[in-house]
Amino acid sequence: MGSIGFIKRILPFLATFVVGIFIASFFVSISGPRFRARGWERHQQNQRLRIENEELRNENLRLRNGLEDQQWTPSETKCHRHDDWENRGVEFPVEPPPPPMPAAPRAKR
Repeated sequence: MGSIGFIKRILPFLATFVVGIFIASFFVSISGPRFRARGWERHQQNQRLRIENEELRNENLRLRNGLEDQQWTPSETKCHRHDDWENRGVEFPVEPPPPPMPAAPRAKR
């Protein structure tokens, strides 16, 4: 009777376990994840980003060198139109006009 009692206890457990695995297989993939494909894609993306960063660094360096090469003098940056207006006698205000006064608050009745 010992073996029949053991089978009576194990058989329902195994049947429940098999049914549970069967139902879970509809919701969860039994096969393992494929990390190699994701890893390779991540590697390629990192390579693209490195190349793009290097190109941007080179462009920034080129632009900085271009700015340093230019010789800016005060005569080149002076606005000639401003000088023409001064020669005509038109004065520009030194300070902007003050903002208008705020409206007075209404008194409660």
